[in-house]
Amino acid sequence: MTGADLVIIGNGMACHKLLADLIQQPNRPARILVFGAETKAAYNRVLLSSLLAGELSDEAAELCPTDWYQQHQIELVLGDAVVHLDKDKKQLISRSGLVVRYQQLVLALGAEATTPPYAKTALPGLCTFRNWSDLEQLRQVAAKGGKAIVLGGGFLGLEAAEGLRKQGMQVSLLQRSGYLLNRQLDPAAATLLQQQLEHRGLTIYTHASVSTLLQRDQKFSAVVLTDGRQLEADVLVMALGITPNIQLAQQAGLRTEQGICVDAQLRSSEPDIFALGECCQFGEHTFGLVAPIAAQAQVLAAFLSGQNASYQLSDSSTQLKISGIQLSSCGDIPALLQQQDVQQFCYQDQQHHDYRRLWLDKKRRLVGAVCLGDTSLSGFYAGLINQQKPVSCSTELLFGPAQQAA
Repeated sequence: MTGADLVIIGNGMACHKLLADLIQQPNRPARILVFGAETKAAYNRVLLSSLLAGELSDEAAELCPTDWYQQHQIELVLGDAVVHLDKDKKQLISRSGLVVRYQQLVLALGAEATTPPYAKTALPGLCTFRNWSDLEQLRQVAAKGGKAIVLGGGFLGLEAAEGLRKQGMQVSLLQRSGYLLNRQLDPAAATLLQQQLEHRGLTIYTHASVSTLLQRDQKFSAVVLTDGRQLEADVLVMALGITPNIQLAQQAGLRTEQGICVDAQLRSSEPDIFALGECCQFGEHTFGLVAPIAAQAQVLAAFLSGQNASYQLSDSSTQLKISGIQLSSCGDIPALLQQQDVQQFCYQDQQHHDYRRLWLDKKRRLVGAVCLGDTSLSGFYAGLINQQKPVSCSTELLFGPAQQAA
């Protein structure tokens, strides 16, 4: 049996950001031990789609040199998932049988790809796109050419579809709702985006729901839609969102809902166990974006080092990562589309594929922004949304503060 002052379970981006912040703290926990289920040390998951598209080298996704952990006296155990947690004994057991006692524990368990009921059984030709293993599998598939179907018209689905297309596959994308990115865009912006993607060669089906899968020679061969249409393909990539990994916390008796419930110090229902990133839930919110998870890591690093720190929710813009298409969204766009008491401002330049739509509430506070084409103002909009101050000039909103001054 071994022991550590701080054990972190999970070696993804949330863990790495926490470690990067901890090493800046003079009173950091002395002995830190990290478990990673993957055989590869922490990498930038945001860049997976760019790697699939062949736009970047694998090295671009590395978050630190191979000797970084050793340089900072951090013990890293890779390829060995933690399978049992005893909060009363403050002890955990890994898949390889390693037994570790901890003083404090951080759960950075991340999330897994959501899979629909009809795809629960493992079948050759079914893929997700969440980790390095998925990337390598999709690279092998793309190298053979053929047809791919991507299930899901969110950010990850669009990025996976474009990556496979750039590798030479014929790609069809299925979106259950009436338009792409329905949680981030208004219908007009989504229509413009779809036109750009179809011009590149993607085939996009909206209002398309899968009822069942077909197989041939014991591997995936086609999807059957609820309207009876059949679409054949060599591979089906499921990009239907993420589900927080909470099984270990549930087994240990921690409070969980959608995620592992935490307070403003990222502390779980057990005083010495913390959680951050995609596996945690703060209030009613779970997380999948880099910015809030980075803020959580900063707060937790300070708190674990003896400082007073509290996490607060804030809006941050989400951005599409497809080469040649710039898109950002901030605010609860689906809710704003249903509200009657909000003001809207829209600007569109069809020649330059530039589109902006903004929403103001009754107090003239900016509450939502969608940008397609020129996204240089997305940070400005996110700042205004978080400030929650009335905005007097609509020109400033559409074209930025420099235009107002001019």
